[in-house]
This record gives sequence, structure tokens and C-alpha cells, in this order.
Amino acid sequence: MKVWVYRNLKHGRKAPPLYSLMRRGKVIARRRRVLLTDVRFVVRKGGRARVLQSGHKNVHAFAVGTLAGSKGAFGTWAGSGKDFPVKITYNPHKADFFSTVEGSKVNGARGVMLNANGISACYLE
Repeated sequence: MKVWVYRNLKHGRKAPPLYSLMRRGKVIARRRRVLLTDVRFVVRKGGRARVLQSGHKNVHAFAVGTLAGSKGAFGTWAGSGKDFPVKITYNPHKADFFSTVEGSKVNGARGVMLNANGISACYLE
């Protein structure tokens, strides 16, 4: 099932992240852990422009992919504390795209894990 996933901004910064899953424009679930395959990262330019202009957060950045079985979403990658080898970040004040921690642009990945550690990916595109 193809879903659009974003971090729930109203959940608060001190609590573990909560991710909302959308399908056809409607939120179908909220989860603390999400495992996706064949993912592309989408940033809506208009939403980012509103963030920069007003300074208020809004939902405009998504990981779009196929929802995988939830059992894999609870493990870790090689006991390192990260779920996949590459950490992915997004900051609308720095760039209009998702990137690695080192700053390389990321358009998509074969596997993406969203959980308390943030976003991690494998087999980047």
C-alpha cells in the first residue's frame, strides 16, 4: 500500500516522534515506527515558502513509499542504535530537499525507517 508519511508536528518535541500515514489525502494511521520500501522524498515548495515567510511550521515534507510489514520496524541495524546505515534529515531553513547528515541531497531510497531515532535509509537514490 502506497502511503505519504510525515512527522506529526502537534505531538511535541519532548515526546518520541509520532508519524502520520496518509493515503489519498486522508490520515489512515499514526505510528511511532514506520518501515517503507521504494521511497521518494517530497518537499512541497509552497509549504516551505510559507514556513520561511511566516516562521510557523506546517506539513509540507513527506516520505512517499510502500508500507512494509511492521515487524521489521522494531529491530535495529547491526546493534548500532541506528536502523539503517544512513541518517536522513530535512530542515526547511537550510535547503529545499532531504539530505544526509553530511549534506548530500537524497531523492529516494529502497528502504526507509522512521522511528524514535529519526529517519534512516539504505540503498539511496
